[in-house]
Amino acid sequence: MIFVDATDELNDETVLDHGGVDTIRETLDAREKYIHTETSTTQSATAVVRRTTANSAAMPHKRSTDIPTPLIKFEGFSPISTPAPPDFEVGESLGAGGMGSVYTATQAAMGRLVAVKRSHDPAGQGATYQSVHKEGLLFGRLDHPNIPPVHMVGQDREGHAVLVMKLIEGTDLRSMVTNRKHPRWSAVDGRPEMWMLDVFMQVTHAVEHAHSKRVLHRDIKTENIMVGDFGQVFLIDWGIAVDMNDTDALTTTGKFVGTPCFAAPEMVHEGTRLDERTDVYLLGAMLLEMVSGGVLFKGRNLQEILDRVRTGDREEIPASLPNALASIIHKAIAPDPNDRFASAGEFRSAVHQYRRDRHHYQNIARAEEHLETLETWLAGGQNDVSTGYRFMTLAHESLALLKSALRANVAIDLTRRLLSRNVQIQTEYSIMTEQLGVANALVAELQRESGPDDALVVELKRKIAVQADAITRRETELQIQTNQKMLEKMHRLEAQLVSQRDQSAGPSSVEEDR
Repeated sequence: MIFVDATDELNDETVLDHGGVDTIRETLDAREKYIHTETSTTQSATAVVRRTTANSAAMPHKRSTDIPTPLIKFEGFSPISTPAPPDFEVGESLGAGGMGSVYTATQAAMGRLVAVKRSHDPAGQGATYQSVHKEGLLFGRLDHPNIPPVHMVGQDREGHAVLVMKLIEGTDLRSMVTNRKHPRWSAVDGRPEMWMLDVFMQVTHAVEHAHSKRVLHRDIKTENIMVGDFGQVFLIDWGIAVDMNDTDALTTTGKFVGTPCFAAPEMVHEGTRLDERTDVYLLGAMLLEMVSGGVLFKGRNLQEILDRVRTGDREEIPASLPNALASIIHKAIAPDPNDRFASAGEFRSAVHQYRRDRHHYQNIARAEEHLETLETWLAGGQNDVSTGYRFMTLAHESLALLKSALRANVAIDLTRRLLSRNVQIQTEYSIMTEQLGVANALVAELQRESGPDDALVVELKRKIAVQADAITRRETELQIQTNQKMLEKMHRLEAQLVSQRDQSAGPSSVEEDR
């Protein structure tokens, strides 16, 4: 096989004489075996190098900014037609896709293992040749720790396009997501959920870099994330990536390209122009699978899945996910691109903040669970002493958790809503148990936060007034009843006294009559 570096370009600048070629050869050991020593063969393709001369060391020292580094070319190296022996020994197959097959290979000159992707079709006999060649040139733009580097791109002797890349030794993330007993999990430090978020943020760095180089991936999914044996994370398979400077390539056609169960709505509507937010959607769909194990779209066949993508009939985000994380994912996979995060970096910032403040989010979730329990007790009218003690314990714990999150500026709007809900529940319970002093104190605190015209403040004050009036009426009626009972008792006592007096005065009166 014969290859050309992915960074090589054709250039029409100065052609060196034969002596200049020989000088450059001395500094290019890696290429020496491909270059004929006979000057008669120096007539075809070109390669870009930086000027290097034998006497450069003797030149007066200059700052690097003062030394020009012109792009020059030399004749005699053809990536396609040079009849040099192959430098790669192809090994086992790593798999095949729509555009080509991937193999391991040994690069003899470098003494290293690489991955080689070979198009299904030779030049001129099918679309896969151009696809693999284009992938190599586009992929070759990228230079990021989370993107495997492209070493070379060219064609083999049978005319198939060939792409040589770094060989990633590790596990695809999907294998880990779908199997929590996968051996690779034993090498994960800390909680799996937090590790997943760390992996995700590394992927967003890769996507953000690609976008800066005007490359759109279009097929981000767990299957295309490789986790190396030493913890490295790589976003792979750039086979359907497109140049974002190419308007035609960004515009969808009647043929779907991508992975249906992760697809963004705009990917299935013909004539729609894709942009960075399409990859943001794919990142969101992938994150959902990473943290829940489920995909957005399911179906019995390809057409059914695509129909669901078009209609927005997607799976619900599991209720078991923390609300804050679910909200982040929900924003990323918004059907309208304008409602999504504007970039992979913005998405990453939201996830990073969630990860940093996760203990506060956990506390908020715990406080919300407490409030649901309190509401159940309140609705059931449970006001016995035992329930009352437990009620106030949970209410105060919930309040402390929420105030801690508020001080940390975490989920401010949600936390404030829950704080108001806490005060409302405590107030209504105090009203039910007729502890109006406590109720008034709680409302006063709420009023300091929300103002006297806040609807909840007004409503709670009304409920307190209604209960106070009811208590007053009941106490008045009770007093009346008490007074009546006292009068009745007095009448009975008076009657008894009269009876007793009559009884004691009776015999004397008889004797006197006699």
